[in-house]
Amino acid sequence: MNEYFNKAVYPIDALPCALRDFADSVVASTQSTYDMVVPVMLATMSAAVQGVVDVRTPYGTKLPTSLFVSVIAKSGDRKSSVLNRMTLGFEEFEKGNLKEISLPGWPAQEALGGHQFLIEEATEKGVIDIFKEGAKSVFYSLDEGALLFKNLDIPNLCKRFNGDTIRNVSRTNGVVFLHDRRTALCMLTQDVTFERFMKKKGELLVESGLMPRMLISQASIQNGPIGGFPGFKFHKNSDDHKFHQRIRELMVVYAKSLRIVNYNRQEIYLDDEAANLWGHYSNNVDILLMKYPEWNDIRAFMRRSSEQVIRVAGVLQYFIDAGEKIQVWAVRAAISIVQWHMLEAKRIFGEESLELTSFRLAKKMYEYMLRRSQKIGSEYIGKSEVLRYAPSELRSADALDLAINQLAACGKISIVSYGRKTYLKLNEINHFLSLQNGVLANW
Repeated sequence: MNEYFNKAVYPIDALPCALRDFADSVVASTQSTYDMVVPVMLATMSAAVQGVVDVRTPYGTKLPTSLFVSVIAKSGDRKSSVLNRMTLGFEEFEKGNLKEISLPGWPAQEALGGHQFLIEEATEKGVIDIFKEGAKSVFYSLDEGALLFKNLDIPNLCKRFNGDTIRNVSRTNGVVFLHDRRTALCMLTQDVTFERFMKKKGELLVESGLMPRMLISQASIQNGPIGGFPGFKFHKNSDDHKFHQRIRELMVVYAKSLRIVNYNRQEIYLDDEAANLWGHYSNNVDILLMKYPEWNDIRAFMRRSSEQVIRVAGVLQYFIDAGEKIQVWAVRAAISIVQWHMLEAKRIFGEESLELTSFRLAKKMYEYMLRRSQKIGSEYIGKSEVLRYAPSELRSADALDLAINQLAACGKISIVSYGRKTYLKLNEINHFLSLQNGVLANW
């Protein structure tokens, strides 16, 4: 991880008022953060929208409105609480409790049927069985992403994102074709689990295209409750928010569509102003990759970002104001959101420059030397001792030389040779290094 690439503030001001209000209420009720709540909210919205509408791109191709979201957080950071606040309407659909709204004086409507919609742990065969039984849309809602990693099927997940036809071959049923199935994904993962898995299969996840299909976020820790300024108000009980009613409305439309043979989803498209703004963003991505090589280490994410903008815009538009056109406000909001997630991808997957690596290793080395000096009362330490006992990242000759050269160049240490041995001497033992805005202070 490029840990010195500054984390940006989530663009919550880009959200429509109703969604901002719901995000505020969930953040407050769970004491979580926007960079966890909003991505989960977007995935939930896409799961509701994907069953009833697709997006027609300016190039004439059709895209699902499905979103794949991955949120990394520490244990105890309310991952389950946040996800549970989002899925009430889906649970009612699964129980078959959803009904069409009746007009006053009209007979009450019968409950619509449902099927398993929320997938918490399932093999590829299990998911296909759900689709075979008639489901057209499902939502991987995993509050512990290790469950997905356990049964990870990278090629098929990529196909689910694309909305490709499922071709299943079995001994008993032969070849089965499943068309127009939709899958949204929200994967919440502990940081330790994510790092362990990335060490084993990280390169495969990125190169296969699965990770670049995701809007990724490493959730920060909330420092204090929101709403601490005059005039701040939000919907206090997130469980009875209009957000859930909109989920129910969309799931009712989806449930009714299951009764129709050869049902075709509605297609929405960008209006002229929205298409122009999207085209401008797409061109800027190409220019950025051409002129600034440092962004090429997340090239796969960047190349997907234009498609992500269309998907997010379609979800925002249809969830807030259903119609056949995606308006410019939705594209503008989607661009802000996707740009933030690209910065997160850069921060998490981007390669660290040699300069930043030197600073980071030097900081770690200096802190180790200070601790040791305070413990034993000597400002000298042998280089061979550092290689044996320093933090693991410094126990290679190349890394240690980077740290030593950086510290020596800044006058923090002196290099002393005594016979065949090399010693390092602290020059200033009363000053700690600090890092501000990616630059080591007081150097």
